[in-house]
Amino acid sequence: MLNKNLLKKSLIITFALGLTACSNTEGLEANVTDLTNKVDSLSNQVNALNGDIAELKAQQQAVAEDAKAAKMAAEQAAMDAQKANERIDNVVATYKK
Repeated sequence: MLNKNLLKKSLIITFALGLTACSNTEGLEANVTDLTNKVDSLSNQVNALNGDIAELKAQQQAVAEDAKAAKMAAEQAAMDAQKANERIDNVVATYKK
């Protein structure tokens, strides 16, 4: 009896699966195509953003190098000004004597 019930349920499930396999899949194919197009679009957008990120990183590197050069120039200018002030102080000190 148990085997007959199991066999009957298996046949019903198989029949139901057979019917769904024969059903119209055009709507499903259209949805898959639509989703594929959306994924392709998103992939293109991600690639574009990756390019933008690479460009921004290059710009950031250039700005960092410019800032470093400006800092070194400012330090050199401060040292030159200090040396010039020392020379002026020496000239003033020798002039008073």
